[in-house]
Amino acid sequence: MNILLINTNPVVSRLVSLCMRDTSITFEEVDLIAEVSGTYYDIVFVDDASYHDEVAAFLSAIDIAKVVFLSSRDTGEEIGSMFDTVIKKPFLPSQIQAVLDSFKNEETDLLSKKENEAEESFIFPLSSDEEISEEEGKIIKENAETSVEEEKGKAPKVLDSRDIEQIKALLEEDEDEVLPLIDLEDEAEYEARKVEVITQKLEEDGLEIVREDEIIKALSQKPKKKKEKSKKIGKKKKKEEAYTFEEALLAAIEGMKPKKIKKLLRGAEVTIKIRFKDEE
Repeated sequence: MNILLINTNPVVSRLVSLCMRDTSITFEEVDLIAEVSGTYYDIVFVDDASYHDEVAAFLSAIDIAKVVFLSSRDTGEEIGSMFDTVIKKPFLPSQIQAVLDSFKNEETDLLSKKENEAEESFIFPLSSDEEISEEEGKIIKENAETSVEEEKGKAPKVLDSRDIEQIKALLEEDEDEVLPLIDLEDEAEYEARKVEVITQKLEEDGLEIVREDEIIKALSQKPKKKKEKSKKIGKKKKKEEAYTFEEALLAAIEGMKPKKIKKLLRGAEVTIKIRFKDEE
């Protein structure tokens, strides 16, 4: 919404500006007509202190939807006829807001009316000038009746013996082209035969084919010899470990003092075997 205020009074400027905070409003305020930049305004507010002949000429020349006069005294009939609404001073911002709301409602009603007219013209697109004349209607009706009679008079086309033979030949060709379906019962046999043919072809090319049952049999056999061999190796390792442990223990005891040996062997059963040179 484009709104113009022609005014030099700061109080009027403040009161009108309070109602111009809506984002849909483009507000412009000028002291002189020469400062006006727009060519169309929805509402123009004019303060009585700024009204003179130049303003009157401007209001008559420019495209304006509504003019509101802010007057501090009673206006004469001549001045009052130039304005759509007169608001007497002192006024409240609510009076300015009422003018804005009234204009919005009028604009909404006008838009709805135009939409309704557009819908009606769409449903009934032919105007009185475009309506078909009575004579043209008769011609159309006669042409329609003639075409219906011609269609009724036409006998259905009957196929002769030659046409029938051609159709039969086409049907026989279609039957010959149909591929035979594989019977579900023979499907397993068909798959086995296919595997056999592929295997034979690979063997001819020099490839060695190992069958699935041979692979399963080879994997299922237990490697006995390996296990026995691993057991023997394990026993030998254990003996070697026991021997090395005994040697290490004896070496450690030889280097110990008697007190440490006593502490080490406390509570343990010890068997000492002594060999003399004569017994050897």
